[in-house]
Amino acid sequence: MRISIAAGALSLCLASCGSSHPPPPVKKPNNELLVGDFTRRGGDGEAAIRFAEDGSYRVVKNKTMFDQEPPLGAGTWKVDGEQLTLSAQRGMCTETPQGKDATYKVVVSKVGIRFEKVTDDCERRATMDGQTWWRVQ
Repeated sequence: MRISIAAGALSLCLASCGSSHPPPPVKKPNNELLVGDFTRRGGDGEAAIRFAEDGSYRVVKNKTMFDQEPPLGAGTWKVDGEQLTLSAQRGMCTETPQGKDATYKVVVSKVGIRFEKVTDDCERRATMDGQTWWRVQ
């Protein structure tokens, strides 16, 4: 009898002490998280990139220069899952047709974006490979 009372008390405790933790928040899709300004500093120098909601991007020397002309580079972006495709249209990486387009695997969060090169024939842009750029806004 004592064993069944103890077992009953234990099962009641376990049932009432069930997981009270809320489920983890659902991560926004990368195409929403990517929109914004990001910056990097390090051995490859300072740079900043703005991914606009309209699918355009703009690369500048630092985050204070987003509205100044000309940018270091500009073009369009699209993301499919974890794959980011960049197509240069002005400035950096437009010197050769094969250098205009690049594909990176990205990990995007509220704090930054990490780039892993899949294909990129533009040596200057390819310095992003393995880097994390931090969100400005």
